[in-house]
Amino acid sequence: MMKVVKFNPDAFLQIKHYRQQAHKPRHLICFKQWTSEMVMDIINSAINLKHSIGDTHNKRMDILKDSKVMILQELNEPVLNMAVSKAATFLGAYDVNIVDHLIWDNNYIGKVFSLMADVIFVATATHMCVQRFADQASVPVLCMRSRTHASIQSLATIMTIIEEYDSMQNVNVAYMGHAHPVLNSYLLLCPMLGANIRFRCCCKKQTGVSPLLYKASEELTCQTHTESKECMRKSQVLTNATVIISGPSTNKEESKEFQINVREIQKNTSAKWIYFHTCPRGKEVDDDLFDHCNSRTFNSFQNMQYIAAALMANAVKGYKF
Repeated sequence: MMKVVKFNPDAFLQIKHYRQQAHKPRHLICFKQWTSEMVMDIINSAINLKHSIGDTHNKRMDILKDSKVMILQELNEPVLNMAVSKAATFLGAYDVNIVDHLIWDNNYIGKVFSLMADVIFVATATHMCVQRFADQASVPVLCMRSRTHASIQSLATIMTIIEEYDSMQNVNVAYMGHAHPVLNSYLLLCPMLGANIRFRCCCKKQTGVSPLLYKASEELTCQTHTESKECMRKSQVLTNATVIISGPSTNKEESKEFQINVREIQKNTSAKWIYFHTCPRGKEVDDDLFDHCNSRTFNSFQNMQYIAAALMANAVKGYKF
């Protein structure tokens, strides 16, 4: 006798929801949408890749064999472009770089590009458009640079700090310079990962406002018992700093405003310290500091390719090194 099975609509909806979640693209639009565990998964994966492979020159894996990686840019970002392109070819994928002024208001663009790529890296001068683009996309969309974030560069710097100190816990980060998108990323990543951050960017002095994500950073510090503080004086920023970051140079006047040297760092902190420059470099830093044995600027740039590889492997295949 045939057994009759009753249809259970609730169970069907649960299965449908699970399948939708399982196939939901792994986007990176804003770190506010990520957890500290998600961030550390990418950083640890990048560190593992670097330790196992080392130099990526003339090496190729098949993790993303025959996948298509699209690099979509409104403005050409050569360093980011090279980092993503190198990561793509290293993992066995093919990349295509498109530089164009897109009409982001056309919501169908994300859907169209998804038909021809397996993952899309975006660099744009705006930000909310990327979220709309991702909402329409059926493949992962990773925002590598926008008006609000500098995801790959900030993650590469955090990776370098962790290589130096083994953790971000109780690290004191000092940032001085233009209110660059990378500052917004640090304002989220530092409290998320247990670090303190002090910064001086003269936003209040010039415009009466603070960086875009300063309020979100303060809210995070309440949850993680860390510090996020805007300072008016250089000495306040550098006090007990373990990581000093110079923002990019934009003009001569700002270069004077944010000038810093080894003597000033050593005067204000007795801790073991390391230094990064966001680049491009101006007269705000001399050769003694830029080329100092404590400088990790080029380590951070090197780590961009490992971060890009970890991001795309996780986004496309859920793969961790």
